[in-house]
Amino acid sequence: MKDRIRAVIRDRRESLPANVMDECAKILSENLTDFVKEDLGLDLSKITVASYMPVRGEISSIPFCLDVLAKGGKVMMPRVNGSEMEFYYVNDLRNDVEDGTYGLKEPKLTCAGGSASDCDIVIVPAIAYNDEGIRLGQGGGYYDRLWKDLGGDSPDRKNVIVGICYDFQMISSIPVDENDMVCDVIFAVPTEEE
Repeated sequence: MKDRIRAVIRDRRESLPANVMDECAKILSENLTDFVKEDLGLDLSKITVASYMPVRGEISSIPFCLDVLAKGGKVMMPRVNGSEMEFYYVNDLRNDVEDGTYGLKEPKLTCAGGSASDCDIVIVPAIAYNDEGIRLGQGGGYYDRLWKDLGGDSPDRKNVIVGICYDFQMISSIPVDENDMVCDVIFAVPTEEE
């Protein structure tokens, strides 16, 4: 069942026109900025964000990350190392990344290393989310392991895990496992493709 959901969502995501993906990224950036300022009461110039470089039609948080960097905040991106992700600070989202594992753009090893647990916000991609914030990922377990490393659902976890997706990636019922990441908040951006 998970593999079937992954295939359907990937196909739909990859078929989105570039202008729709760009508009969704812009809307997402505005929504994330409002969330950080109004709901979390944080200043973009003082936050540290962990995010990712989008591939294969994933919704992009890059406009938001660029805004954070422009205002003086910090951005980290993951680099796959075996079965784990290591996070590195990036100052330039064009020149501080290179081709990496699974066709991903990853931070260069010359970037300073860091820990996602030091971030105020951890932005995560997904194939789908259910209404409870449970994430269905690509199947490698990288973000599920990260969730555990961050403290899982512990009340002591200090960062906010933000799931981002297109509206069609919200599914009322997905198969879940006890180790699946649960997001604190999800931003599902309308594609208006209907």
